[in-house]
This record gives sequence, C-alpha cells and structure tokens, in this order.
Amino acid sequence: MHKNRREVIQMLSALGASAALSQALAQHMQQMQTQPTAPASLETIPARAIPWEQGTCAFCEMPLKTPAPGAWMGRTFTPGFFEQTYSQIALKEPQKGMEAIHFESIACMVNYAWVYGLRDGVGSTFYVADRGAYDPARGPAAVNLIPARQAVYLWGEKRGWVVMDAKVAAFRSQEAAMAFARTIPDLGRTRILDWQTLVDLAPLPEMNLVNLLAKHAGLLK
Repeated sequence: MHKNRREVIQMLSALGASAALSQALAQHMQQMQTQPTAPASLETIPARAIPWEQGTCAFCEMPLKTPAPGAWMGRTFTPGFFEQTYSQIALKEPQKGMEAIHFESIACMVNYAWVYGLRDGVGSTFYVADRGAYDPARGPAAVNLIPARQAVYLWGEKRGWVVMDAKVAAFRSQEAAMAFARTIPDLGRTRILDWQTLVDLAPLPEMNLVNLLAKHAGLLK
C-alpha cells in the first residue's frame, strides 16, 4: 500500500526527521509510485555466499559477524548475537560488482529497500536467517536462510534482544516464533507479523534510524 507525500512527511516528522530529510524521502516515495506493480509471479534468485569475516551491513555498516570481545567500539556481545538476524537481498543483475547486498538486521534490509526502491521478487529475492533453527553457539555455521516472503516475524517489546534494537527476528512458522518467545520471560508484549506488513510499515524503527535514512538519501556524508 503506497503512502502519499503528506503521509510520508508526517511519519518522518514523528520520528524526529528534519524537514529536508522528510522532503527528500517524500519525493523518493512519489517516484516509486510511478513504478509498475509487481508481477503475479515473483522471481526467486538463489541466495548468495555470505562474507562473514569482512562483511558489513549495507545500511548501518556494523559487522555481519559478532565481533570478538572489545573488538568493535570496545563492546562485548553475546556469542552469535549479530548473525541471528542476518538478512540478504540476492540480485539478478550485479550492482557495483556485488551479487547480493548484506545486512545484519532485518530492519536494516527493509529500510535500505525502502530508500532505494528495491522490491522482493522483482530482480531480487530477499532472505532472512531462520532464528528458530539458529544455534548462537555455532555462529555463522548455524545460519539457515529462508525467503523473507515465506517467513513470519516476531516483534518483541524487550530492548536489545536483537541487534540495532530492531526488536524483530524471523521464523519459519508462527508456532516456532511463539515457542522461541517463551524462552525469553521478559520479552514483554509480542506480535506476529508477515513480510508484507514489514514492507508496509517501512521505515522500521531501529537505532540511529533518522541519521541512517538521511545518509542513504544523500543528505549526510
């Protein structure tokens, strides 16, 4: 469901965005409205290899792989913390020499796609890590990718249970998502969302969202 220019400006204003950023992204949304509707048959591009060792998120630039204690901004993270929400946009045609765009947060992928007008099933396929099948103790070796359009998403109120405080992780089924939720007693309120809902809600809340949107809109260096 497309939002009109006024709705986009109001939404960004509520996030604390500047007038310039609101205007720039609203204009971008207007341009997206002229694009053809998605075809009845969505393209499925195979998932690409993940550059765990040197890869960084295309939206927020954080490492894809959980860094060693103190190695990133002097902080220490629980083993396997970053990988649990790894996401990928596999491309039909390479862009800037890349066959895929990599993200360490589902929200980062959704927000990147929102800024640049990328659509799942149209020249690309979006993938997410199946959190229900993931073992943090094994890290990257335990990441199983599933098409984002086939996943369900657990939103949990607790702060910091996934990276970027995005509060969303992916699962193969609602049953798997709720089983996982029961393992975190203080998760707070929960919601089960589908892929289309995430797309409709974009840009999704996460840390530094306004600055990141401004950067990718070309308003910040």
